[in-house]
Amino acid sequence: MKKVIMQILKALAYFAVYFIPLNVIMFIVQYVYGVMKGREFRAAGIGYEEGLAILNENLGTINEIGLLIASVLILLTFFIIEKVKKTSIVKETDIKKVSGRQIGFTIIGATGGMFFLNFIMSFLPIPQEMMNNMQNGLSNITTSSLILGIVTNTILVPVMEEVVFRGYLFSRLNKAMPSIVAAIISSAVFGICHGGALWALWAFTVGMIICIVRIKSGSIIPGMIFHIIMNGFSTIIGHTTFLENIEKPAFVALTVVGGIMLLVYIGGILLDKTSARDNANATV
Repeated sequence: MKKVIMQILKALAYFAVYFIPLNVIMFIVQYVYGVMKGREFRAAGIGYEEGLAILNENLGTINEIGLLIASVLILLTFFIIEKVKKTSIVKETDIKKVSGRQIGFTIIGATGGMFFLNFIMSFLPIPQEMMNNMQNGLSNITTSSLILGIVTNTILVPVMEEVVFRGYLFSRLNKAMPSIVAAIISSAVFGICHGGALWALWAFTVGMIICIVRIKSGSIIPGMIFHIIMNGFSTIIGHTTFLENIEKPAFVALTVVGGIMLLVYIGGILLDKTSARDNANATV
């Protein structure tokens, strides 16, 4: 029982290393930006309402900058922690080599997932208010530059979140409870950290899929690839007219085909009895 409690406390401690700096850094970046712009507005004679509108227009860029800084500092903090412990972030988070077949299979599954998990919501009886809240969250990505979005939301954030949620949080919980319970808890926390109810449900679903891949492969590398592709899709469609130019039949076809690809991927992972064994001793 003592070992179980220790693993849960370790999971909470590692999560705190992520959660506290993330929110503090985001607050500082937003506060500093607000103060600087406030001074500019007063000097230029810009009123409160007009100034607030300008701030909101640039909120996406400010959030992306905050996330970029936070992601780098959080990963650096974990690196330093493991150095002090005389181990490595690679070992502690199961950053292990996987086969080219697994990587290719993951790319196919993530491609199906990015269409199915994003498009299926259009066919579900979801209240418009919830859809609007999700769109507002997506707008924070789309109002920044595409390059900043790719660097931050497509690369840094997925890598950092996989290290935290599937690397540290899941692996510690997995030592204290059955894998499925650890997967549900870590995915629920992952979902809650994404905000509103619809975002939380979406992130929970993605988190559970990645946890399955994590369990079966023994590595967080496939999950990183899956996460990068999913986030990259959201970033790119937010900066293009891709969705506006898709006809309804094509939209339906992409959703169905994407769902089939995702199911085949998950099924293949679940039926693959060799992946975790083959990767057990391989590290990058």
